[in-house]
Amino acid sequence: MIDIGIVLEDMWSPIIFIVIVLLNLGLAYWLFKMGDPTYNKTEHSGEPFISGNRPPEDVRKIHVAGDNLFWGFTDALKRYFEPLIEGHTGRLNDYMYWVVITLAVVLVYIYLVV
Repeated sequence: MIDIGIVLEDMWSPIIFIVIVLLNLGLAYWLFKMGDPTYNKTEHSGEPFISGNRPPEDVRKIHVAGDNLFWGFTDALKRYFEPLIEGHTGRLNDYMYWVVITLAVVLVYIYLVV
């Protein structure tokens, strides 16, 4: 027989983890079975809902570009984003230099503090 005191001793217990996973799977299956079994998928059930209107045939008419979507955010932080945009050269060597420099700074910090 398993001694429960040993099983519950640490924060990580594989037996408790398996029991929790099984309980969650049981809960998910129970929720699935509570669904409407008479639901029939119609031809329009996969389309987006746009205030009850049918989406246009040309999807580009309803596409919202990221520039328009985040305009207020980027305009408010323009002084922050402009130097970042200038720093992106697109060359892999530049990005690797930043990774090596950042890693060196982190390792020096860890060495000095820890």
